[in-house]
Amino acid sequence: MPGNILMEIYISVGEWINSLQSHMQSASDEDCFCLPTNMHLHAYNLIKEDKFADRKFTAKVTPQN
Repeated sequence: MPGNILMEIYISVGEWINSLQSHMQSASDEDCFCLPTNMHLHAYNLIKEDKFADRKFTAKVTPQN
């Protein structure tokens, strides 16, 4: 069972690969990335698998108004 979320990191619509990577580098395990679209979730998953496979982040789509 996953641990408690340490921090929610909100990603805005204009943030993509470089910004996501930067946030991931400074994030702690158990942090949750709140992403604005399914396309951002796809980009997150690609980066996570390629560069941060050993880290324990979570992600969820949280549409912005």
